[in-house]
Amino acid sequence: MLLVTGCQLGERPSFSSDPFPPGSLTGDPYVDAVLEQLDAVTTGPATAVYSVLRKYGNVEYIATVVLSNGQRAVTLGNTKFLQSEPVVQTCKVDGSAPCVNGIVAQSASDVGLTVDFYAADTAKRLRRDSGAKTGPTLTHNDTIAEQAATCVDVPLVGGTAVYCSLANGILAKLDDGDVLVTLTMYADEADLAAFVPSS
Repeated sequence: MLLVTGCQLGERPSFSSDPFPPGSLTGDPYVDAVLEQLDAVTTGPATAVYSVLRKYGNVEYIATVVLSNGQRAVTLGNTKFLQSEPVVQTCKVDGSAPCVNGIVAQSASDVGLTVDFYAADTAKRLRRDSGAKTGPTLTHNDTIAEQAATCVDVPLVGGTAVYCSLANGILAKLDDGDVLVTLTMYADEADLAAFVPSS
């Protein structure tokens, strides 16, 4: 009996754990124009305020994003995520629970958005929806919160998803089957008080 063995050199073939990796383009120029902005989001200084509607349950709340030199403070309703030097913490705005160290995503699991909603998470949604589109996309330029925004409409089974971003990559609008997120105020500045840790 002859036994033949061998070894393979180089990286083993594998399945990607992320089918929509950051930086990947779709080949649709209208989708990719928005993706390129979301992927290159500003590090600040910037302040963005959003009105949010989680469509399931008809839940409305305010979200804010403050960015400055690698620091960020993101508030989703009653939950604030802070990443600054040297503190990373998750807090309840109303003080109903003590702050905890680290970014605890499940603290805002009821709002339909993540701490990265203002760029990276929306880019991932757009990549996913682009792969499921049922027809050609449509591009348009809108003015949202007095800011110029690049938008793409993606036709899907059950409706059309709308994605808009500012030139610096900040989300301007997201309207899909789950949420409606609309920028209501934007400024190229950051209040440093947003980065003061809570006790």
